[in-house]
Amino acid sequence: MELVTPHKHQARTKIIATIGPSSAPPERLRALVQAGVDVFRLNFAHGDHDWLDGIVDSIRELSKDLGQPIGILGDLSGPKIRLGELPPEGVNCEVGQQFRFVNGDVPYDGSRLTCTYEYLVSDLQAGDNILLADGTVGMTVIEKPSEEEIICTVFRPGLIRSRQGINLPGAKLRTPSLTEKDLDDLKWGLSRQLTFFGLSFVRSAQDLVDLRARIEELNPGYQPQLIAKIEKVEAIQELEAITKVCNGVMVARGDLGVESEIAWLPILQKQIIRHCNERRIPVITATQMLDSMEEQPFPTRAEAADVANAVLDGTDAVMLSGETAIGKYPLRAVEMMDNIVRYTEDEVPLRDDVDWKTDSRNRAMVVTEAVTLGACTVAEHLRADLIVMCTQSGRTALAVSRQRSRIPILAITDDRLVANKMCLYWGVIPIYSDVVQEDPKSILEFAVNWGRQKGMLSSGSRIVLISDTEWGAEGHDLMVVHLVR
Repeated sequence: MELVTPHKHQARTKIIATIGPSSAPPERLRALVQAGVDVFRLNFAHGDHDWLDGIVDSIRELSKDLGQPIGILGDLSGPKIRLGELPPEGVNCEVGQQFRFVNGDVPYDGSRLTCTYEYLVSDLQAGDNILLADGTVGMTVIEKPSEEEIICTVFRPGLIRSRQGINLPGAKLRTPSLTEKDLDDLKWGLSRQLTFFGLSFVRSAQDLVDLRARIEELNPGYQPQLIAKIEKVEAIQELEAITKVCNGVMVARGDLGVESEIAWLPILQKQIIRHCNERRIPVITATQMLDSMEEQPFPTRAEAADVANAVLDGTDAVMLSGETAIGKYPLRAVEMMDNIVRYTEDEVPLRDDVDWKTDSRNRAMVVTEAVTLGACTVAEHLRADLIVMCTQSGRTALAVSRQRSRIPILAITDDRLVANKMCLYWGVIPIYSDVVQEDPKSILEFAVNWGRQKGMLSSGSRIVLISDTEWGAEGHDLMVVHLVR
């Protein structure tokens, strides 16, 4: 078999990198963007607002200096349910051993456990499971003597320690998705006009509706992109409704792999990605993609295959967490992910098997939809070097992105939020410029100059321009094929 040599193009699948001590210095941020990062993630579980202010300032300055939109994702922490205090050495749990969860903050006495969620006892019933220490220890509720106490038996043995996380798969919890800390982080993020907000602990579409209402209340008129983190079994069951009210989805494999059977996780990932592809909702695959690179300069073979398979599944973006936040090799991790993505993309077939079910929020005007479909077909047939369009909302760029064309897509807008949100669109290179107000000839001149500077165009190159005869009700109704002289 002949080895594949990747084309000299930037990755079409977008790369998200989490900011932390390993990646925060301005010179490191620059290196990460130049290595392929499209969006930076701020994990609100770590770092105060003063520190985050400096990060945002650095990203904005870098974006201006490079002339390149860079998206910023504020990841809201959501409610965290944790064990109470245990002996320093931890507690070993044996199969069949019984423990009691009780309300309040009381000391461990050999069998009595507490947690930070005040309604744990009230919300659980006999038969419910309690998973601890990232799911490595499991207990089942066997009895509920009162509203103050439940009795559990261990079915999955292991060691538990103070403050470890608790997952309650399938239980109907009354805790809201937004905590007081989340609201404080949301206010700060809106004041800095972040592009995306990720919502944890999503169980239904109403969680997203409530978040949007809070945003409108706090910052009327500002419309950041809402990313629903799918990490609960309830969210899987409500995925159709959730994708109707969010702007993107994250396959949050950490908690999802605990909340569901881990053997199901690969299939759940594929189902979620396909669902989002069908509905033209950008989807992010996250958690432990190159996990070993926190400590090692090279990933495992399984990790490389994991990234490649997410690309083959149709994910719009892949995300690095600890690898870039606290890892020893953040730049190597991004370079490795970019390499894997580009090799894989050269083998990705055009998507002609997707049953498109796009809702009206993400659909461009009917004429624009037809023109973008034709433009991608023509560009592929002519082996064009660039597809170019101007967009006011990003919907035209999303319509072209859904075609999964191998031709790079240059999307020009004069709206900074739109430019930044397109950083998450597969295959789209967003550009912020007021050339959108000009005629098609001026737009072509801009695109040719830009393409020559980037080394993507030369004499003989072809550009397919999606434009309009008159900026009006029919949207984009013109396609031009231009030969670069």
